[in-house]
Amino acid sequence: MPVPVGRYAVVILAGIAALLVVTLLVRPFIFSFSSARDDANYPLVAASEIDNGPQSIEIVLSDSHDLLGEQAADGRVGLTVIAAPLPGRDGYSVVTAWSPANDCPVTLGADRLVDCAGTTWTYAGFPIDPADPPLQTFANDMRQGAIVVDFTAPTTPSS
Repeated sequence: MPVPVGRYAVVILAGIAALLVVTLLVRPFIFSFSSARDDANYPLVAASEIDNGPQSIEIVLSDSHDLLGEQAADGRVGLTVIAAPLPGRDGYSVVTAWSPANDCPVTLGADRLVDCAGTTWTYAGFPIDPADPPLQTFANDMRQGAIVVDFTAPTTPSS
């Protein structure tokens, strides 16, 4: 007895249509409960990764915010930041990896941040030499094990 190919094709197409309908209905429902993902609410990195030591992290922002070290290319805005645990496990610092003193990248040193001219800062963005400017810092908090950062309003570190 021949197998009715048309019947199987209809069942398969109905299954695909049902899956598509469920996907289109469920996906917006899921995202309606999640927090917004924009530059004011940017999940940067898992806190457990930063607990092992400071890290330099390259990110892509949704919009330009006139931050030090922003690099625009192909309609995207790139930025490098440094995230580090604060002493005493009192949270985390997130600073821009761009020197306000010498207009060049800031890199991770053994126990501090260093720019191309040797100017240094603490991981929290405070200058080692009080005559130098502080790094731009960003408000952040920990949510569900991730460091979430507001890149829309940079600040300077306060003592």
